[in-house]
Amino acid sequence: MGGPFIEDPGADEFEGFDLTRLKVDQAYLKVTSSDSRNLSLYTLSGDCYGCPAEYSLNIWAGDEKNVTLSTKYPWTFVVSETYQEYLPLENASTVCTVSEIRLGEFGVYEFNIESEGNVCRLSILKEPVFEYGALVIAAAVYTGIALLYALLSLAYKKGVHTYFTSLGKASDSQVVLSMGASTEEVQNKPPARQRLKSLDTFRGISIVVMIFVNYGAGQYWFMEHATWNGLQVADLVFPWFMWIMGVCIPMGLRSAIRRKTPKTKIFLRILKRSIKLFMLGIILNSLGGWVELARYRIPGVLQRFGICYLVVSTVALIFSPQEPPQYQSNAGIFMSDVIQIIPQWVVHIVIVIAHTLITFLLPVPGCPTGYIGPGGIDLIVNGTGSPNCIGGAAGEVDRFILTSAHLYQNPTAKQVYHAGAFDPEGVLGSMTSVFQVFLGLQAGMTLQAFKSHRSRIIRWLVWAVITGIIGAGLCSASMNDGVIPLNKNLWSLSFVMVTSCFAFLLLSVCYVLVDIIGVWTGAPFFQAGMNSIFLYVGHNVAYNLFPWHYKVGSMNTHLQVLAETLWGTTLWVLIGLYLFYKKKFYTV
Repeated sequence: MGGPFIEDPGADEFEGFDLTRLKVDQAYLKVTSSDSRNLSLYTLSGDCYGCPAEYSLNIWAGDEKNVTLSTKYPWTFVVSETYQEYLPLENASTVCTVSEIRLGEFGVYEFNIESEGNVCRLSILKEPVFEYGALVIAAAVYTGIALLYALLSLAYKKGVHTYFTSLGKASDSQVVLSMGASTEEVQNKPPARQRLKSLDTFRGISIVVMIFVNYGAGQYWFMEHATWNGLQVADLVFPWFMWIMGVCIPMGLRSAIRRKTPKTKIFLRILKRSIKLFMLGIILNSLGGWVELARYRIPGVLQRFGICYLVVSTVALIFSPQEPPQYQSNAGIFMSDVIQIIPQWVVHIVIVIAHTLITFLLPVPGCPTGYIGPGGIDLIVNGTGSPNCIGGAAGEVDRFILTSAHLYQNPTAKQVYHAGAFDPEGVLGSMTSVFQVFLGLQAGMTLQAFKSHRSRIIRWLVWAVITGIIGAGLCSASMNDGVIPLNKNLWSLSFVMVTSCFAFLLLSVCYVLVDIIGVWTGAPFFQAGMNSIFLYVGHNVAYNLFPWHYKVGSMNTHLQVLAETLWGTTLWVLIGLYLFYKKKFYTV
């Protein structure tokens, strides 16, 4: 499927099709028939895994009907002599089937039902456009900006900055020597302990990508959240944010314990911060207009942050000794970062076991026990279930504790599977989220226990391999199969392991580039990471405000939508840079 490099629908009209009416990721399909029978056309999107085909239209011999279809996922077209709302793909009355057809954006296609031999053919009337041209342009522009910044910074350091720095050093040496210190003492003075920039860089990458995907990500399907099972770009940032929060927990606790702060006082600080995060999330849920308390959503992103921070930090506080233990044996030294927190491992593994037992053993009225699918038409093939089966036990627990009215009403599975309300930040998923934060805490313990770069990197990479293997094993390295499929909506254990694997890898890369080699300062992500909560709250509040968002014309191409998305994201990056250089840092 070719087409022009720069996304352009071409002429306004093509053989009677008004191309200006198409939106992003849409194409026209002309359905024709020379068959004398009265037939029904059923369609099935590749995004609806395991679903029956859904009735679309009725067609007679000589008919010509036009429909608009999404091009995000492949389609299966089924023609049958019978009419029913949903048709299993193996139905005996099927005339013909065309499977896994990918349509291209702004393309025009013809689906013809021939009169003999029960044959259907799909042909291209107008070639689609190259929809990824906008990404190529954006990558080129931002790469150019990065290279220009690097060259200007290098020129500044080699020129003006070097000159004035040398003058400053000479002046400082004279002042110190005049106070009685020798040149040797000045040179041997140990450097001040520096903050690891890679941690803030990691956090900054998470928040910037989160803003980008929350602002639309140019409406590219692979950058959105997976409909149910699976892993796409938008599914990575939230667990990464949770994970890096865990990395920083041991540092804060160790610092407080070294200052001889009573544990009761430390716990009150933990509780206070958790409540702040939870309440801030509750407030953000009111964005969009007047609130009806009877239907007010309770769960949310910051609410889950607050819960996980409270649990993981409290468990760590309970089992943290006043002084780090000293190990004499080689095995004890080698495994010190794990041995120190074995009691914490026990607690969190118990939480994971409890989550697993509830997920697969809790009876859900009207639904198969152990079901973890999206409900709706996913269960029609088996003739069981209802829209309330969405999420299985996770949905049932939320409906019991919070009631359906206080859950998210438009989950990703609603439109595709025709499922009911379900909250991706619900109660049961918080248990595995706690474990994800704890895996981050394990990475933070490596920082505490080992001072050499080599030791830290090796351990993080080993953890990446371990979590990756476990995650791949649980989901059989596939999207929909395995004992526990990858699922962000349920925050499944395989999802925790796979996203933590990527987190260990990303932190290792940032640590090498920023803190070890020093070839990258972490900019502009480092500065954004220093004010991550401010940027998170701000980008939510400004979601429909100018200058972050605007609309020009039809906004029906990826190029237009991506430009608007990148504009809003870049503004927040610039705000992060401004706050950093003004030394203004906002935390909760």
